[in-house]
Order: sequence, then C-alpha cells, then structure tokens
Amino acid sequence: MRALIDFCDPHAQAHASASAGSAGQRWRFEQPLQVLLAWQVQQVQPLLAQLQQQAQQGRWCVGYIRYEAASAFDSALQTHPADGPLACFGVFSEALPWLDARAGPSPINDDTPLRWQPGLTRAEFDATMAHIAQAIAAGELYQVNYTAPWLGRFEGQADALFARLLQAQPGGYSAMIDSGFEQVLSVSPELFFDWQAPHILTRPMKGTAPRSDDAGTDAALAHALTESAK
Repeated sequence: MRALIDFCDPHAQAHASASAGSAGQRWRFEQPLQVLLAWQVQQVQPLLAQLQQQAQQGRWCVGYIRYEAASAFDSALQTHPADGPLACFGVFSEALPWLDARAGPSPINDDTPLRWQPGLTRAEFDATMAHIAQAIAAGELYQVNYTAPWLGRFEGQADALFARLLQAQPGGYSAMIDSGFEQVLSVSPELFFDWQAPHILTRPMKGTAPRSDDAGTDAALAHALTESAK
C-alpha cells in the first residue's frame, strides 16, 4: 500500500495549495507496518479502535471508509453491498516528503479527455428527483445530498492522473491511495473536520445561513451567500 496526500492548511485564511506557499501537508507514504481491512460492518468499529491506538503511539494512519460502512455507525442506515472493503487503512512509521516537493507526480503529457458516462438513465434521475421533492413537501425530510455514479475508462498510471486532477483543482484536500487491489483518487475542496483537541474545525463545501424575520436582514444574508467564494 502507498499513498500521496496534498492538504492545504485548514487554519489558513486563504485556501492556497501547498505548492503556492501555504503551510499545508504534502506527504507520501510507503511500506506500511500493517494494512487494516474491514470487509464486514461489524469489523469497522474495531478497526477504528485499532487506528486510534496506532495514532496515539505516533504512527501515521492513512486510508478511507466507504459510504457503505454507514450502518456501522447507525443501524437505521441501509446501503447497497460494497464493491470493496468497507474500510482500508495503512499504518506507517513516518511521513515522507514528495520526491519533488514543488511539482509532485508528473502529469499526463497529453490532453486526452476522460470519457465519462452517467451510471443511471435520465428517467431514473428524474424519478429520484420527484421522489425527493415529494418527501420534502410532505415534511419527511428537509434536505437530501443526492449523488450518483459516473463511469469512465482510463489506461495509464494513477500518479499521472492524480497530478492532472491536482492541476485542475488545486488548494483543497487531495489524496491518492493505492491499496494494492484498488486505487482511490480524490481532489475534494471540502474538509469534513480537523481535530486538534479540544478544537474541531470544519469547512463544508455547502453554504447555508439562517433565515430572518426582518426582510432587510434576510436579504443581506441571501446576498452574502450569493457572493460567497464557495
């Protein structure tokens, strides 16, 4: 297992990329001491407990948890079967600098576009949107973060594709993890949370604001959202 991460400094005022001079984290991880896998829901929480113990001993734990692991945290949540481990983490003794801390991995040399296809039909999408709208109108829920898969084919090196993605969307929280049986590339602008006890910092991708009974205040809040950098 190996991994690359390129995280901007979540406490910085501006979200500049590490290569642009922010005090972020740009590390590579190789030769793990061990790899922890959870294939069943009941294995997820014990795996996280092991990670906590390893981290408290000063080791680096890098990996991912699938959305399909949701029922490990709330039995009321139901998911479809996962196509891989519910959780996959490597435990490393040290974090190494990128081989080229300025440029990172070499990007793909050509501009050949990746051909993506939606994983559902337009009719399926429209039916889902109608169901969500009905549920909101009925008061069953107030918000749905709806996602759907897109499928594409790529032939080449994951490092090169990761570099290309970083060029297209720098300054976020990016990672490439090669577990040995699958490769995960992520270039997210969103920070779920940064925990430095006793403080937790979040930088969500979405932007919300409370409504106000005062028309002027309400309009000002709406304007602030419209003009937000998000």
